[in-house]
Amino acid sequence: MAPKRSLPWTTKAGYGSAELGLVAVEVLVQVYLLKFYNVVVGLPSALAGLALSVAILWDAVTDPVMGGISDRTRTPWGKRRPYFVPGALAACVFFVALFHPPVFKSNTFAFFYLLIGFVSLNTSLTVVSVPHVSLAGEMAFDRDQRTALFGYRRLFATLGLVLGTVLPALILRSLGGEETAENVARSRSTTALLLCAPILLTAFWAFAATRGRDEPSHESGARFADIVRNLGRLFLSQKDVWTNKVFFPLLLSAIIAGAARTLNGSIALYYYQFRLELPEDIVVLAVLLPFFLCLLASIPLWVWISRHKGKKWPAFWGVLGLALLTVFTYPFFPPGSIVGPVCIAIVGGFCAGSVVILDSLIPDAIDYDELRTGRDREGLYFGVWKLGTKISRALGLAFAGVVLQLIGFDEGRMTQDPEVGWRLALLFGPAVGVFFALAAIVFACFPLTDGTHRRIQRILERRRLRENRSEG
Repeated sequence: MAPKRSLPWTTKAGYGSAELGLVAVEVLVQVYLLKFYNVVVGLPSALAGLALSVAILWDAVTDPVMGGISDRTRTPWGKRRPYFVPGALAACVFFVALFHPPVFKSNTFAFFYLLIGFVSLNTSLTVVSVPHVSLAGEMAFDRDQRTALFGYRRLFATLGLVLGTVLPALILRSLGGEETAENVARSRSTTALLLCAPILLTAFWAFAATRGRDEPSHESGARFADIVRNLGRLFLSQKDVWTNKVFFPLLLSAIIAGAARTLNGSIALYYYQFRLELPEDIVVLAVLLPFFLCLLASIPLWVWISRHKGKKWPAFWGVLGLALLTVFTYPFFPPGSIVGPVCIAIVGGFCAGSVVILDSLIPDAIDYDELRTGRDREGLYFGVWKLGTKISRALGLAFAGVVLQLIGFDEGRMTQDPEVGWRLALLFGPAVGVFFALAAIVFACFPLTDGTHRRIQRILERRRLRENRSEG
């Protein structure tokens, strides 16, 4: 495979656009679903957290399988792109069903409805997201091009974050606020219906914009029947990924940081409502929205920094900055305060933008694997990466559900004891911050320097040129 030319911005934007729909769904689920089934439906937090975490763990198993399947797919449209639109259609169906639950006779029925619905939704998203993220490593070989491509992904991902976070709050405000559980339920169900449009539109856009960029599979046994027969081999091939000394510290750091983000996002509304006593629409519009807008605005700066200062240490300081902010600020805001949380949201949004650098390091680690093995396995690596992020989400949600019950949160009350609010502050601040600090420490062990990666790419370029000449 010859190195690709510089990608036009229209291709990069079209490719990255799929993240908008995917992330809008994920953030709505991460921020609102636990509280929706806990407070509105009435499912105890431990059971709700268990259902969500089990569903995500199941979904984590399917990610490497989907990566291997897309590695071996042969169609006239490529090996990754054919999955974008069907996966998006299925995701819309299960997404709407999840936020339109029937009236349950018992917690058992509610638990299994949430479990099955969330399994189905996450599996549908996997069908889109794993081939989509795998395609990035094949579209761009140059380091700066990759960073720019992942910058577009992060740009649209942030737009999805804003849409999935703000839309439910705006709808809730139009319905009259949180006075009744019916208003909360209607705001979530309406949001799910409205988000189907961007999910489908961005999937179609990504499919169209990446035409001609999806390399055909060169793997033997690429027919679907052969893929099914060789699923065991796909699982065994993951051993190479987990033992890759370059990829593993990057993956472990992402798992720890992902657990922190999930814990932070899943209890955010609990913290602001029951500790700071702020209404949901004010929290979303005055705190969460500035955070995401600052994250969005910081992405070009982080891309520029990575080009001029390297990737590793800017990303390290960004993650460590998030750790210090959460540990030393959130427990000390008194009830009713808004200025402090807004200021921290602005600074935290800038630090969170460093994630774009972490994302762009994944193909760099895959280059190291190609140098070692001579094999091109983006799908497998990105599948395992998605598996790791799903494990982190499962851990974060399970921890949140159990700890909410342990600190004495009562889902049957719209107000909580002040002691419960203080415990929420400790959970939202120092507990989350410790996870971020640990992620930064692990990431500091990432061994691939910029100079080493450039040498790897030069070797791969010469190897690919020789292969092209021999094929010619």
